[in-house]
Amino acid sequence: MSRAHTLKIEHIPFHADPILAAIDAHSEAWAVFQVAPEAAVSQRHAELCAATARLLATPCATRFGELALLLHLRWHLEHDEVLDTAMQARTADLAASLNLDFPPCSPRLPRPCQAVLAPARRP
Repeated sequence: MSRAHTLKIEHIPFHADPILAAIDAHSEAWAVFQVAPEAAVSQRHAELCAATARLLATPCATRFGELALLLHLRWHLEHDEVLDTAMQARTADLAASLNLDFPPCSPRLPRPCQAVLAPARRP
């Protein structure tokens, strides 16, 4: 008799994915940086950079975690116009891993109010 080999896959509950804690920590560091007083800006920026490095280095254990990280990174790339190549590369890798056929980050379009006001501002 031969024993059938079965593939044992560990199932990780989506809420136990370590990337979710990293996303929360990064969001907290970003929020603190946004409201930092002038005297604390450099310290808060260093904390934000450290949180970003941890975020990009933390592995995703679930597809839910991959999607959550992709949405988080895309928001920061679009909202803050981040030019960090590591963040852009991780976003592209996540989009490919999730088999998404849209660009990792949407092209920057003018906001409606900017499009309306732009002709009036021209000299």
